[in-house]
Amino acid sequence: MSRLLLPPHRLVALFERGGITRAQLQAAMTVHQQRLLMEIAEARKSPVLSFLDEKLSRYVASRLERRHGEKIIRMVLRALADIDDFPPADLLWNAEHPDVPLHCFFRLRREPVFRLISLTVDPLGVKVVIEHGQAAKRHTTRQEIQLVRDRFGKLSAGAGSMLN
Repeated sequence: MSRLLLPPHRLVALFERGGITRAQLQAAMTVHQQRLLMEIAEARKSPVLSFLDEKLSRYVASRLERRHGEKIIRMVLRALADIDDFPPADLLWNAEHPDVPLHCFFRLRREPVFRLISLTVDPLGVKVVIEHGQAAKRHTTRQEIQLVRDRFGKLSAGAGSMLN
């Protein structure tokens, strides 16, 4: 296992392949649950900031959806979640579920931030520029990632796709 906690969908796949035990899966999922509960507690401590952050996230998600379509955005987010040792994968693992609102995946001011800066779609794939990490602009990590389509149209990060 990597130094980062794997996102839930990858933990379940690892368990199904026999890579981890049921106890290890449950322990890792408990950590995910605790992180969510901490975020809920933080949101309750400062409801005004949480409300403003949600409004901003809704605006960004709406703008991206108008430009590229919800399906492409969800495919991109899911492909990013499948990259090994990718810190924001924790935030993006269930992006292809249409019942989870698109704005939930963008964190513009709350740490760890996740911002989708630009998206260039072509028939062979998608080039995406993202920022993630700390909230202060000078401490964020900006990456340019090339996602390629397979023969079924599914996006994935090919070898050497992290261009930084």
